[in-house]
Amino acid sequence: MRFLAISICALALIPAAADAQQAMNSSRGPTINAASVGFRVSEAKVDASTKVTAPLVARHQGQDVALMAVGVGAMIAGALIKDTPGTIIIIAGAGMALFGLYHYLE
Repeated sequence: MRFLAISICALALIPAAADAQQAMNSSRGPTINAASVGFRVSEAKVDASTKVTAPLVARHQGQDVALMAVGVGAMIAGALIKDTPGTIIIIAGAGMALFGLYHYLE
C-alpha cells in the first residue's frame, strides 16, 4: 500500500518536473485568424490594382419588403373570399409579392 501511494505521488510530480503544466511565453492558443475558413491575402501583397471597391448605392429595401408583405396579405384575403373574386385577388397578390421579391433580390 505504501508503494502504491509513493507511485501515485511520483506520477503526480512528473508533469510538474517536465514543465508540462507551465505556460509558454508565446501564446499558442486558438486565434480568430486560425478559426476562419477561406483564402487570406496579407496586407503586404495588396496594392491599389487588386483592391475592388463596391459602389455605395442607397437601396430602398423598405418598399420591396412592403410589397412582399402586402402581396402575401392579399393572397390570404383572396383565400378567405373564395370563388372567382378570391382567385383574382390571390393571383394579384402573388404577382405583387413576386414583384417585391424580384426588386428585393436585385
